[in-house]
Order: sequence, then C-alpha cells, then structure tokens
Amino acid sequence: MLKITILLLGLFWCLGLWIEGREAAKSRATLRHVVHVNGTRGKSTVCRLIEAGLRAGGLRVFCKTTGTDPMTIDVSGNEEPLRRRGKANIKEQVGILRRAAAQNAEVLVIECMALQPEYQSCAQHRILQADVGVITNVRHDHADVMGDSLPEIADTLSNTIPRGGVLFTADEAMAARLRSHAEVLGSRFVLARPTGDEPDFDFAENISLALAVCEDLGVSRETALAGMAHYKRDPYALALYKMGQGIFVNAVSVNDSDSTCIVWEDLQKKLGEKAGKLILIVCNRADRGSRTRDMLTVCERLAPAEVWLAGSHKDYMTAKLHRFLPDCAVRSFSQADDMPLNDTAPGTVLFAVGNLYGAGRKLIARVREEGEPYV
Repeated sequence: MLKITILLLGLFWCLGLWIEGREAAKSRATLRHVVHVNGTRGKSTVCRLIEAGLRAGGLRVFCKTTGTDPMTIDVSGNEEPLRRRGKANIKEQVGILRRAAAQNAEVLVIECMALQPEYQSCAQHRILQADVGVITNVRHDHADVMGDSLPEIADTLSNTIPRGGVLFTADEAMAARLRSHAEVLGSRFVLARPTGDEPDFDFAENISLALAVCEDLGVSRETALAGMAHYKRDPYALALYKMGQGIFVNAVSVNDSDSTCIVWEDLQKKLGEKAGKLILIVCNRADRGSRTRDMLTVCERLAPAEVWLAGSHKDYMTAKLHRFLPDCAVRSFSQADDMPLNDTAPGTVLFAVGNLYGAGRKLIARVREEGEPYV
C-alpha cells in the first residue's frame, strides 16, 4: 500500500510539473522578448532601468523584481508589491509569465530569484526561456551556494544564459569566462562599458548595461535615457538623508564587501569636502556569518573613526575590531532607536552597511521618519 501511495504521489508531482511547463510555454509564446537579469549586485536596479528605457520606446513592458521586497510593474506602469503565500519559490515565475501574457506585454523584464545553480538553470531553461540574459557583475556573496572564487561564481551565474540568444554584462574582469559560456550556448556576447557621459542618477555601469539592452531591442539611446531619468527606484536602494548635522547613507542592501567599498569610493567623489568623519554602522544577520566576515573586511578597508554595531555577532565583531583597528571606537546598540543619529558633528557621514533584514530595516524606518532626503 505504501509503495502504491508513493507511486501515486510521484505521478501527481510529475503531472504538476508537466502542467506548469505547458502553462509557462504557452505564456512565453505570446511575449516577443524575456529579459532575465542575474548577477551579484544591482539586479533590481538594472531591471527597473531596462523597464523604464523600453517603456519610453513605446513597448508594452511587464517587470518583476525580487529586491528586498518583491515588486511588479505592470504594462501601465503601476507598481505594487508581490504578495506571496509562504516562502519564495521559483514556481512563482510561471505566474509572472501568465500575468505578463494576460496584459498583452511585449517584453517581460524579470530578476533572477534563485541562488542554487540547479534552480537558476530551471528558472531559465524550463520556465522563462529568456532570449536576453543579463549578468550585472560577479562579486563575492553567498559563498555556500555560489562558490568561493569569482570564476566559480561566474560559472554559477552562467546558468541563466539563454540558448541562442544574447548575454549582456558590465563585468570586465569575468567577461572572458562569461563569453565562453555564452558561446557554448550559441548566444551573442555583449560587454557594456561606460562611456563616461552617463547621467548621475545611478552607477554608470548599471546605466550603460541597461542602455545596451534597450538599444539591442530597438530603443535609441536618447529615448531610453529619457525614460530612465524617471525610473521607479527600489524602495530600499542606495539613498542619502540629512540626519542632524550629518549625512546618513543607506547602503544596507549592498551586502558584499567589494560593492560596499565601491559605493563608498563613489560617494567620496560626489560629496568631496562635505564628507567629514566616517561612522560605519554595521547591521548583521544571525544567519549570514559570511557577510559578517565581509563587513569586517569593509571596516579594515575603510578605516572609519567609529563603528556602530547592530543586530547579531556584536561581540565577535567587537573583539576582531579591537585587534585589527585598535584606534577605532566601537559601540554596540540593542536597537536602532538607541543610536545618536542626530547628535553628530557637522559633516559626519553615517554609512549604514551589512544587511537590511532585522536591525537594518528598523534603522532605515527610523531614518526615513526623522531624516530628510539629501539632494
């Protein structure tokens, strides 16, 4: 009896997969293009830039980002949160295909929501069947599933490269490796390089990458840029606020050490002499031990005057910081409300990094309530 039950369950599971596959293929057939955006950092932003650029070119676009909170932008440009029942599952991409098809979208721009190589491959080759692949960059993060080295991470991200399509990337360091994967799959390869004249509403690499995709799909650079200038930013994207006499930088969604340091270097150029004392606010998660170690690397590279700790692993980080940065003042806070954000010296930069989950989200909620957007 048990064997029969197991057999029946297996048959029902296979039937379910077959039905989902048919639904996905049927919806996909109505779309002219599917743009599947993968990479370590900037996926949500690049999705939104591409969506805005294509929409400005007159295309009917449906967009879905995972980001911190999953969101959709329909063909009319209306944005709304994606309500999930239970945990995230790549099967929700089938529903997104269906919604895009129901709205007569011409293009679906969708962020990869998988980390494990096999799930990335399934999302691309069994569900979305995108003809346009984007890998924003290749950086260290999620080492437990993505790999320890950059070549390993590039190999993992390559699971979303289309067959017989085109792959875009802005990552010069891993371009050769990504190109080789694209060639095996019969896809064109495009390395998008900043020209130096990109607008400053986002990182030049993100803009140049999104522009390359838009131009390849028939939208002129000028038209795409006009649309991107008003793109819908991710709710938790990099942002600056005035807090007291200082400047608060929300970079808690950046996560990895390389990207965090790149953000800081870019901010130093923009702020110039306005940037004074640096206070690094580190928000850690209990289930992201590797990121805690990444944030220690950030502390060492940026050498701030002070480090304020929130969330988990505070004792561990305090001990390490006293050892590697003996002149740095380290303070721990049990909650965001305890931080003296408004009591800093003029020009102080409060640079919040690490993780949004938990302590980070509460911190940003407070800053949005008490601070003013920094223009």
